[in-house]
Amino acid sequence: MLSTGYISFVSETGGGFDGNGNPTTATKVSTSFTPCNILVVTKEYRLFADGQAQQAKFSVYIDYYQIYTFDLSALTEVTLHDSKLNNLGTYQVQNKEYLDLSKRLKIVV
Repeated sequence: MLSTGYISFVSETGGGFDGNGNPTTATKVSTSFTPCNILVVTKEYRLFADGQAQQAKFSVYIDYYQIYTFDLSALTEVTLHDSKLNNLGTYQVQNKEYLDLSKRLKIVV
């Protein structure tokens, strides 16, 4: 796979309640950078969340062997970087699917 950028997964840890029953805030933790192939979404791809339409910006392909230890069911946000490690932004995951034939994970943000 041709690597055109890097992705790091953002997950929330902690949160819940303290000993007095007061809520505690969750902290966001990012994983290390993983090489990926970043493509700009050129067709109409919308997700409706909280009553608002969100247009997809990028489609990201990752070799599955690089991320098989990460829990993908809890994946809600990713941070993208280009090949020179310039930050492209943090995006909400709109869709994720495993591509059997190529053994890659496709994430649409």
